[in-house]
Amino acid sequence: MHCLAIVRFPAPAGLSGAKLRAVLQDGVPRYKDLPGLHRKYFAGNATHGGGIYEWESRAEADAFYNDSWRERLRTDYGAVPQIEFFDVHAVVDNDAHTMHIDA
Repeated sequence: MHCLAIVRFPAPAGLSGAKLRAVLQDGVPRYKDLPGLHRKYFAGNATHGGGIYEWESRAEADAFYNDSWRERLRTDYGAVPQIEFFDVHAVVDNDAHTMHIDA
């Protein structure tokens, strides 16, 4: 069963514009072709940054969110991220015009 992970951390002050673009240019390539990861959304607002990850399984997600990953985020963003996991029971993909139920 696919797993969604929602990662949140307090947004660092001044992370916008050119600085945000530089962080994304450094970080985005790390996730390309990552085993078990279907997609990752980099997200944020005025108070929080984070990501939404779609994993093949919870086991693959758990293997990725290890101590070194947490330390890198603490170092890069000054905060330890919070992670919330969800099982995916159904998907509607309007881009592909598909629906899938796995409940």
